[in-house]
Amino acid sequence: MLFGTFASTVWKPSCAKLRECTLVGYESALNRHILPQWSGKDLDSITVADIESWLDSFDKPGAARKAWAVFRAILRLAFRRGMTDNDVTRREIRLPRLRHYEPRVLSAQEVRKLLKGFYGHPLEAWLLVSVCAGLRRCESVGIEWSDLDLRRGTVTVKRSVQWVAGHETVTEPKTDLSRRTVALPRFAVKRLAELRHGTKTGRLVGNLNANQVANRYKSWCQRMKLPSVPPRNLRHTFGTLAIKAGTDISVVARQLGHSDIQTTARYYLKPDLSVLKDMQRAWQRLVLTC
Repeated sequence: MLFGTFASTVWKPSCAKLRECTLVGYESALNRHILPQWSGKDLDSITVADIESWLDSFDKPGAARKAWAVFRAILRLAFRRGMTDNDVTRREIRLPRLRHYEPRVLSAQEVRKLLKGFYGHPLEAWLLVSVCAGLRRCESVGIEWSDLDLRRGTVTVKRSVQWVAGHETVTEPKTDLSRRTVALPRFAVKRLAELRHGTKTGRLVGNLNANQVANRYKSWCQRMKLPSVPPRNLRHTFGTLAIKAGTDISVVARQLGHSDIQTTARYYLKPDLSVLKDMQRAWQRLVLTC
């Protein structure tokens, strides 16, 4: 069977129950990168050399890896359905090497300045929850005032809101650990209580979608000359500062909703220079006083 025939008649219908945002990403990779190369290729004739040559043709390693993930899923389904005896995905495939991603984060002083700069701004409540609870961008945009329990000092993540293909989608959190209740610092709880005025309902961001929130946040930071990072990096800022403050990494992972503590370690367990210097001073004392 030809790859294109299988992808359109078997694989695409099998994806019907996927999240819309996931499905849109899959279809983009399929139409832009996969079908132009593989549509007329027989499933049994696909080789490791063919795949590696295709992956090497990409300008961006990240795009190559995303396309490979979709391509691999299609090939594995074809093998499971008995459409091919050639399970090439079990062979070792050389993937383009990704550059290590180092998200820019704010220092504690910059966070304080940023929050002061948004005092009274319509997005202040959203910013407080984003930077003080370490929420994902899609989570923070979906937080409603009813999700806040200001007596307990908590916020509950119940939904994920994304802008997909020109419209908003609202879904359940991706995993059980993503659906969580997390703590807020006392200063944030106090300020949110003032902003709520006892009767406020709906989302913290009002009727704004995720892109509008990001644009208005960026515009205000530029106008007021505030320290800033992209909205998704507010989460990185929280995780990095929480670990720097001495919080156990397993606790940070719980707050962030990570299903694997290794994810937390990979992105947030990065001692800054002052910690490394303290280590060297301790090492020096040990060596020179023996």
